[in-house]
Amino acid sequence: MCRLKSRLSWSLLFLSLVSLLASALPAFANNTVSITVFENHKRYVEASESYGISWKLFELATQHAKYQLELQPSSWRASMKRIKDGKVDMVFGALKTAEREKWASFSLPLIAEGSAIFTQPSNPVTHFDDIDLENSAIGVSANSLQETLAKELGFKNIYSTVHRPQLYDMLKGNRLDYLFFGTSIINYYCVNYNKAATPKCMKQVSEEFHPSGVHTLALSNNSAAVDKLNHINQALVSLRHSKELKAVFEQYANSDSLYEVWLKSVDSWLAEKN
Repeated sequence: MCRLKSRLSWSLLFLSLVSLLASALPAFANNTVSITVFENHKRYVEASESYGISWKLFELATQHAKYQLELQPSSWRASMKRIKDGKVDMVFGALKTAEREKWASFSLPLIAEGSAIFTQPSNPVTHFDDIDLENSAIGVSANSLQETLAKELGFKNIYSTVHRPQLYDMLKGNRLDYLFFGTSIINYYCVNYNKAATPKCMKQVSEEFHPSGVHTLALSNNSAAVDKLNHINQALVSLRHSKELKAVFEQYANSDSLYEVWLKSVDSWLAEKN
């Protein structure tokens, strides 16, 4: 009889614990933001000014909004598939385009980032007008804004891949003539793949295309993710004049200028909303 009572007591205790954990799971899930970031995310934070500041601003706002970040390093193509399939709440490092606005909601603008065409310093070409669009080969990240722009600019030989480091190797091996990347993302290559390990190791041979703030995006019809993004936006707005946020910019050269430019972009965003 005592054994029966003991078993019943343990069973009731076990069921109570299961019930308690089950009730806690939704709350935990609601406090978690799953987000795709670039592969080798930490290295990009270190090497790229726009990526690094943008991430630190977003991370700070997320902390103040009381969310926990669940990072999922991913290629750009995989990020787009995950967000559209509802497998992830958000995608970090997105540029805002008219096509994406049809299906995505965006964070406040973070640090401005444009795209440009780069080549090795030994290439005699110095301007876009000198590029042989018919015969030159250009590398891009698959499904990226740069792939779309390369087609619009008239390049006939476009090599796209989800493996960005492969493009760097192909350029170095003279299997590609140009790369089409974000203007500061290219520093990631220079720091991590160039023997000199210094930024600005490549030559820019075009103007900046589509200069725009880096954003985090969520699927517009994912109401839970959009709600989280709105809370993060609100936190960032509240923090915009704080010492804590300014300290992020102070880690970089020209911090005052970077901060003022960013603040103006946020003020413009707020004016549009109002």
